[in-house]
Amino acid sequence: MEYNDRLFAFENVFDNGQMKIDIGEVIQVSELSVISGGEISQHTQVCDEITYAISGSAIVVSGSERKEMKAGQIHFIKKGQIHKIEASGNENFRYICIGYVPDKNNDIVKSLYNSCKDVSYFSVSDNGTVKVLSEFLIREFYNYDEYSEEMINQYMLQILTTIIRICSGKDYVYNRNHSKKSGNHAMYKMLRYIDREYMQITSVKQIAQDLSYSEYYLSHLFHDKMGITLKEYLTKKKIGYAAELIRDGVLTVEQIADRLNFSCPRTFRRAFKQYTGMTPKEYKSSI
Repeated sequence: MEYNDRLFAFENVFDNGQMKIDIGEVIQVSELSVISGGEISQHTQVCDEITYAISGSAIVVSGSERKEMKAGQIHFIKKGQIHKIEASGNENFRYICIGYVPDKNNDIVKSLYNSCKDVSYFSVSDNGTVKVLSEFLIREFYNYDEYSEEMINQYMLQILTTIIRICSGKDYVYNRNHSKKSGNHAMYKMLRYIDREYMQITSVKQIAQDLSYSEYYLSHLFHDKMGITLKEYLTKKKIGYAAELIRDGVLTVEQIADRLNFSCPRTFRRAFKQYTGMTPKEYKSSI
């Protein structure tokens, strides 16, 4: 793949024996954004790999099969298979990639591989759990310290366990119609949804559509309960995380704006100054 196809790439690749954990040996944990129409060129898998689609969509080539992958989906592929990713022509494709060599003696690994022993790859939809765990996993690499390896170990165990639940049909299904008359329940759903999805949310309308409420009802309920508008709360969440990324110093302002789904870097800079009193450049200089 040409490097220009990547909007950004935060890659962590390990040498043989460098990161052994309970589920096996971690080979790669990366967060990538491929530009619209770009691709990860065809290659043969050197290890087993889990891909979580954060935003956008792509055609994923697995073996001889071509299949669309959308945000919120998980793709699993085994070592030795042909693999390729082609970002859609109208939006960037951002995803987290986890490559590892499984330890078949581990009980969680045994359960997963028993459930997919007759296939070399598959795709399933996430309930939000793998998304959160994958982002926590990536954050450990951004802020690596003496505790990170154990946290990585635990997140990997939970990611595999969640995939087992989804594949076996034991994953819970969230009932959107439950207690719709309860304002407290609607608030809980909103806060839980925003705290989990804030990086991908682009508007209050999107929140209302995804939670099956009216935009008017949610906006007034949120302001009544929280004292600020729903848009303000969402933007503060984004800016809070943006400040962390600026402190990390890994991504550019343009990459952070894309990651947090601002319409453009200029909009991001304006929002950042509004909520922090400084431009991203001034904030970085003050650290």
